[in-house]
Amino acid sequence: MPYLKVSDIAHVKSCACGNLRKTTRVITQFYDKILQPTGLRSTQLSLLTNILVHKNISVSELGIILLMDQTTVTRNIEILRKKGYITVTKEDDDSRRKSISITNSGEKKLEEAIPLWEVAQSKIEQGIGVESFQEFLKTLNYIQNLV
Repeated sequence: MPYLKVSDIAHVKSCACGNLRKTTRVITQFYDKILQPTGLRSTQLSLLTNILVHKNISVSELGIILLMDQTTVTRNIEILRKKGYITVTKEDDDSRRKSISITNSGEKKLEEAIPLWEVAQSKIEQGIGVESFQEFLKTLNYIQNLV
């Protein structure tokens, strides 16, 4: 096994993947803690919001929009369905395709969660500054499209 130099290890510490994963974990924990009174996690809030916006969407379409694998989407969809926040029905013309819709209960849950989400979002935006936050979003989008 070749000997690793300190400079190699220092360079690995600047890894985009590792640093983004650490930041993502911290941010997710922060949003989840603020959303805790609603019983929703940040991923579930994102799914519910997209189901509301995209009406009768499929699992695969949700995965594409959210850049999530189908297994993760399916697992979270099942949690939301069991809580009564969404309905999942088979399409008439293709029984393999399932259509997901938000229920009245799901809409009420979003109404409860959005103000808490806004608190979390505002804290992040104000913490780094609105202008820096907008640049940050542009950078994230650029990275998503780059790879």
